[in-house]
Amino acid sequence: MTQHASFFDYEYSVGSLVDIGKKRKSNQDEEIICPKAGFFAVSDGMGGVSNGGDTSQLIRKVMPDIMEGALGKLSTDSSPEFAGELLKKQICIISDTIFDTANRCGRNNYGATLSSVWLIGRYAIFVNIGDSRGYLLLQDEEKIRTVTVDHNVVALLVQRGEITKEEARFHPLSYKLTRFVGMVKPALPDIFIHEVRPGDNILLCSDGLHGMINDSDLPSILRSETNPTHVCKQLVEKANANGGNDNIAVVYLKIVK
Repeated sequence: MTQHASFFDYEYSVGSLVDIGKKRKSNQDEEIICPKAGFFAVSDGMGGVSNGGDTSQLIRKVMPDIMEGALGKLSTDSSPEFAGELLKKQICIISDTIFDTANRCGRNNYGATLSSVWLIGRYAIFVNIGDSRGYLLLQDEEKIRTVTVDHNVVALLVQRGEITKEEARFHPLSYKLTRFVGMVKPALPDIFIHEVRPGDNILLCSDGLHGMINDSDLPSILRSETNPTHVCKQLVEKANANGGNDNIAVVYLKIVK
């Protein structure tokens, strides 16, 4: 079923799925679906902290109300840059509040990633903190674009040329984040703004998916079905077939018309 967000020029369809994976005993991943606001996200509780799962659950609970409030600050002539800064500010407030109330003592008890997209006008506005990812597959392109930048130690090693992207997928420090919701203030999310049109596709996922499936394999799966929910199921099945080493969260959007 196609849907229409308040300030988005196009209709879209969306599917999402969360799965525990094959190796974990609990699930710390969350999907966040706010169709009226045109806001979607995945959040992954940090490994190695006592309340990572609680953090991602908290983000899922508070984001719908936060986005409803954000909508009230938009107008039909709001620029995508304004919307991006507004969303970034809201995420920073969540992160800084968690730091003040739970992590200020010097020990990270709470932490999670957040990879999100806000559909405004003709644009997809990605705001990301952590190593969950946002992808964009344009209608007329064969290769998928990785929109977001991973905030972890191995991404820094890749940037410095010390390891390759392929080596980064299996590096023992891939779990160690450099930015996350709950980090030392100020929080530092990234903003990425891309114009979209009918036929384009957006994928948000935790590292339980992108760590198990090569980017080069994603386009064929995304284009294998017209139903986004069925696509999400295929993605999860593929990640689990490849090992299922972590929890999996995925949100998939098709821009329709």
